[in-house]
Amino acid sequence: MLWLLNTFIAMKSKLLFVLLFFSILAFSQHKKLVTICWDVSLSMQDRDTFREFYFLDAYFQTVKEAEVTLLTFSDKVLSKDVFTISNGNWDGLKQKLSAHFHDGATSYKNLGEYAGQDEVLLFTDGRQNMYSGSPQFKGELFIINGKKDFDRANLNLLAIMNNGNLVNLPERKDVEEKDNDLNQYSGVVYSGTTGVSNTLVYIKGDVQNQVYTNDQGAFNINGVIGDTLVVSKDGRAAEFPLEENRNLVFSFEETEIQLQEIVLKGEAIEKPSENFATTGFGKENKDKIGYAVQSITEDDISDISYTVNNAVQGKFSGVRLGQNDDLSQVIMRPSNSILGNNYGLIVVDGVPIERSNSFSGKISDTDFIDPQNIAEVTVLKGLSATNRFGSLGANGVLLITTKTATVSGSSSEGKDLARLKNNIYDGKVQVNNKTLVTPYLRELKKGKTLQEAYDIYLSQRKNYLENTEYLLDVFEFFHASSPDIGERIVSNILEKDNPNYEELSGMFLKCSEKGSHELALLAAQRKLELFPNKIQSYYDVALAEGNNGHYQEALNTLNAMITGEANPKVDFSRNEKLIGTEIRNLINRERSQLDVSKVNPSYYNNLTYNTRVVLDWNNPDAEFVVQFVNPQKRFFNWEHTEMVDRSGIIDEIRQGFFNEQFEIVGAETKGDWLLNVTYMGNRNPSKQAPTFLKCRVQYNFGKPNQREEEFLVRLQDVGQVQELAKFKVD
Repeated sequence: MLWLLNTFIAMKSKLLFVLLFFSILAFSQHKKLVTICWDVSLSMQDRDTFREFYFLDAYFQTVKEAEVTLLTFSDKVLSKDVFTISNGNWDGLKQKLSAHFHDGATSYKNLGEYAGQDEVLLFTDGRQNMYSGSPQFKGELFIINGKKDFDRANLNLLAIMNNGNLVNLPERKDVEEKDNDLNQYSGVVYSGTTGVSNTLVYIKGDVQNQVYTNDQGAFNINGVIGDTLVVSKDGRAAEFPLEENRNLVFSFEETEIQLQEIVLKGEAIEKPSENFATTGFGKENKDKIGYAVQSITEDDISDISYTVNNAVQGKFSGVRLGQNDDLSQVIMRPSNSILGNNYGLIVVDGVPIERSNSFSGKISDTDFIDPQNIAEVTVLKGLSATNRFGSLGANGVLLITTKTATVSGSSSEGKDLARLKNNIYDGKVQVNNKTLVTPYLRELKKGKTLQEAYDIYLSQRKNYLENTEYLLDVFEFFHASSPDIGERIVSNILEKDNPNYEELSGMFLKCSEKGSHELALLAAQRKLELFPNKIQSYYDVALAEGNNGHYQEALNTLNAMITGEANPKVDFSRNEKLIGTEIRNLINRERSQLDVSKVNPSYYNNLTYNTRVVLDWNNPDAEFVVQFVNPQKRFFNWEHTEMVDRSGIIDEIRQGFFNEQFEIVGAETKGDWLLNVTYMGNRNPSKQAPTFLKCRVQYNFGKPNQREEEFLVRLQDVGQVQELAKFKVD
């Protein structure tokens, strides 16, 4: 009997278990799987959370049972949390959403991989700036926009690509017309009453601009026409737009809120005009010639050339002849002379001839050179000229090789000019490598942990975000401890509506130096979008494409510069040498991966140097002097100053090309090199911008064992001497 009872109890327990299991299964089958993708990029910091939460309230009144996966994202997917919604209660999820900070640029990349297969709610403004593609979602997609300022085209495309739905929460108004009418005032004082004391009133998107109502429920608050006023008490909030000459009435907790009067203050001002034209040409700064060697042969010299002057005239970029097109007064920009003479050195068959002197006015004779006897003419600039011919070659050297390899009629004696004079480097230059100190960096250093420092950054950011140098300096501060945080911070530059040229160039240089090549490419592409009339914009895109392994794209951009197809309104011809060097080197190194059918065959053969040095800077108004110290402890100063090379700087600003190339060749160049830089200030003192100087050193250039190293310094204090680079040429 006892056995039967035990058996019955056991069977009854199993039956109850089975019934319970199916009850749970049936309940779980009613739970909807929902993925919420929550954009926490910088551009979302003024999101309309009130409307977004109102939407979610309504949603969870319909979908009362759900398993919600929350994905937060900005420059990448940042977090993943799971919440269970029962009977429409989503308080835990709301608390999590309310606590998120906003930082970084926007990328939808990988969202489709993380999202589930049921419903997907994507909260974003569509301002994607770190990824050009549209993610593919497996579930039904609802895109929810809670901002008046959003990228409608991108959101529409995303909805179409996923057969999804776009929900635009803000009221539909003709914003452009309202802005044109209302944004002419410098400020507004709003007076109103809520009828409720101790009620928080603030301007949406500016929580710091807040007041509390007095005992009568009245308040006064400063704002501008077009702001949205938020009234909040006991966790509840209401909001409405503030417009001119309207008495606004809004119901809040059964109490009527009234704006009793609107008082305009300040003078009427004009709307800010565009400081740049994204498709305009001729008004933006352009950059400097970056090559150092050019050559012509007898095939390039016309048979009707009756003097050496007209044989050379117009054959070299950045080279101009003197009065009456006199070759002896040749000037090879930039003017690097440390002796007061700006004329270049002419060497015929290895023998230097006496130079004309721009300082004393003495003119030397070059009529003895027969143009029909010339086999080759080569222009040397920079280190390649200085190392071979001493300080007198600092202004450049014109090498003439004759067919007969003889010289007749020269009025000058052969001199040993291959020895530098009065420029022995004694190592006594006081190089200052002190750490950059600013108020915001001092604040960040107070953080005892990485998280504490990051919290300080989030708090201080609103005070410094418009400073061009701020995000670049903070990127440097965090990158050593957390590259991810550093990259997220600097990506905020891409979130800005109108970042300036120096800021985008600084981002490109610093990200390249840190190896953050994807970000460097994004910075270069944004710069090209905003500044299409600057040669440097195209050049940087090509370099960034190559650094990302996109060799065909890099070649296409460089070749389009050579052919002029990149922009028919920009003259790329004066930069042919530097661009051509990049093409030759790219083809030589990555030929198997490239389609070179559209490239002129003259670029198939590569140039080789012991080392190639390229200087890049982001601020066209910066003045500085770079000191090159060779293995023999002798130095050569290359100056980027208005005093020495005013015409060159004006030309580089007009061209929009900010770099210079130096080739190190010859057995005497092997050994240890040192580069110091002295900051001389800014040509335009009123234009405050951070100045970065990058030195790109390419060892064994053009050879199979070519390798590259980069050095970057921030030019901060006028007169400060810093070590730019130290390297060894093998």
